[in-house]
Amino acid sequence: MQNDKGNGMKSEKLNRMESKEYSEAQSEVQGRFPRERQGEKLIDIVYNETGFSMEMETHYHNSHEIIYVEEGTVLFRINDREYMVEGQSIIFISNFESHEFKIVKYPYKRYFILIKPDYFHSTINEPVLASIFKQRPDYFMHVIKINKDDIILEEIREMYNEAREGGEFAVSALRSRLNLLFIKLYRNYKEYFPITNLTGTMKTVLEVQKFIDRNLKEDISLESLAKMFYTDMYYLSRVFKKVTGFTFKTYLIIQRISHAKDQLYETDKDVTRIALDSGFKNVNHFIRIFKKYEGITPYQYKKKLRGRQ
Repeated sequence: MQNDKGNGMKSEKLNRMESKEYSEAQSEVQGRFPRERQGEKLIDIVYNETGFSMEMETHYHNSHEIIYVEEGTVLFRINDREYMVEGQSIIFISNFESHEFKIVKYPYKRYFILIKPDYFHSTINEPVLASIFKQRPDYFMHVIKINKDDIILEEIREMYNEAREGGEFAVSALRSRLNLLFIKLYRNYKEYFPITNLTGTMKTVLEVQKFIDRNLKEDISLESLAKMFYTDMYYLSRVFKKVTGFTFKTYLIIQRISHAKDQLYETDKDVTRIALDSGFKNVNHFIRIFKKYEGITPYQYKKKLRGRQ
């Protein structure tokens, strides 16, 4: 979606409007979602309507995102792929995927669910189900067109109502409903999940991913991982890319940047401390890599996010 300078200013204004609209919707249910620590919601479920044409500039949430488009038509760009998404469709965007959209037909009615990766993976224990966020092979499609007689929308509405009403055992109920949602999606739309059966090779790649995610601060190399999992380094490199859609180096970097983003937003740590806690050897290297992948420095990123609060 290309914009001239005038349209860019308009897009930025609409981006602020959308952020404000999202924040207002969140305030209705604030305090009812499970939290890991003060200020950090682990899952947000919001319903929103937009009755005019607008564009949202490239952005990310550093959470896994599920969008159920109930009505309207929207042009989504997720990384380098474009989708014309119509009503009764569900979209899956992982925490490291940038995206933008343009409303083509309104009203645009949607539910969106933001889920912190740690919360998601502690809730969805089956690697096959989790693969819709964790793996990005070349054939992956972010959008599923939901059948008319399917009850996926009803499941999402039940989750939304559970979060708003906050009854007894609401936290446990939300986890159960999230699990049930993914099980029903898998049963009815199995072909959209990157993994449908676990081979020995896939299990190794998943274990490697898990090790990286849990040991970001450590000095991790492809060679050391190959030794740890008793496999050839070049073979591991090849199958890792095939299964995940990322090279080992890229996956390690985006996971470290994702961790740093959370720290920049959720804490008051200085940038040097965040760099080291995220596995970068020094702050200058961190700033250079962060700007390469995000387009802005960590300082600018923190200022931008804090300005939206």
